[in-house]
Amino acid sequence: MRHEITLNIPYDLSDEQWAKVMDIYASLDGWLGDRNEPAWYGREGDERCIGASVEPGGIQFFGEVETPLWTGWLTVLCARMSLALGREVHDAEV
Repeated sequence: MRHEITLNIPYDLSDEQWAKVMDIYASLDGWLGDRNEPAWYGREGDERCIGASVEPGGIQFFGEVETPLWTGWLTVLCARMSLALGREVHDAEV
């Protein structure tokens, strides 16, 4: 199933904050190890994947995974980002 969400993480983070974001990316289940094109479980177009892109409104995450995996994975991501960045990270549209 296709999923998308934009999180309230601005594109203009400091270098120190971006380093924290990248460390969190690498700590998440399914990380493929490419810091230039963040991806988990597979690449866009694969049967199963999660990807990320930086947009003016925040960091967008998109994927083709089962709903329980998507929900659990995002819950862990938001919790880790909130702790690392010192503010609540959530859906930018809320």
